[in-house]
Amino acid sequence: MKILAVILFLGIMLSSCGNKADSERLNDSAFTTTAESSAVDSDSMEVDESSQVGDESGIQSDSSEDDMKWRLFEDTYKETDSGRAAENYAHNKDIKIEGFVKYGQENPPVCDLILGENRFAGVGCEVIAAYNYLTYEGFEPDMAKLAYDFEKNALIAADGSLGSNPRKISGLFKAMGVGYKRFYKADEAQAAVEEGKPVIVSFHIGLNIFSGIHTVFAVKEEGRLYVYNCYNSAADKTEVESIYQLMNKNSLFIVGYTEDDGQMR
Repeated sequence: MKILAVILFLGIMLSSCGNKADSERLNDSAFTTTAESSAVDSDSMEVDESSQVGDESGIQSDSSEDDMKWRLFEDTYKETDSGRAAENYAHNKDIKIEGFVKYGQENPPVCDLILGENRFAGVGCEVIAAYNYLTYEGFEPDMAKLAYDFEKNALIAADGSLGSNPRKISGLFKAMGVGYKRFYKADEAQAAVEEGKPVIVSFHIGLNIFSGIHTVFAVKEEGRLYVYNCYNSAADKTEVESIYQLMNKNSLFIVGYTEDDGQMR
């Protein structure tokens, strides 16, 4: 089990949404392979979709790292701070983000936010997904403070170049008192959206743990399933037929979050 855990950790370290090993078109996006549109291969609806999507459930289980104590901005930030996270916050707070971020993270104004030593355009998907989920749940998250929180609590690489560990989002929710259910299979994400629940979905954009990662917020609206920040240059939310289509059949599911049974809207 320890060997599997080490392999998984190395996979995360090498394959975040900011990984430059993937082509620029694949970076942090499941949909750039479709000419940056919501269309997918026409045969994707002609097969048993759930059988086409892998997951890490065989090697991933809840751990103390997942449920680490998350230190919120209000508990850690001081105006006298001079560290990188504080400097980034000073920059980010002047970039106004209001309401949902439905568009892709290469677009202004969100693209110019900073996480670690990097612009959000390549590494901000986990922060954006958490922000959208909290917004949906009726909170009024401050993106600059949330980015500070992720920098302090969830970066994979110290410089932020590998983005944030999506498994640590549970720590944020616990610190904020947000009820949630965590899961590790695409089937569970699909079941949640069919029940009308919002989801955060994080997945490798390939069928191995060394491929890039993308993390998104998805929810059904008027019977249609929409993904926010579906791909880097998306102009707006992107309609998909299912979570399986979102993952384009050739992806490895990492972790997801949805409302717990007592938190239905």
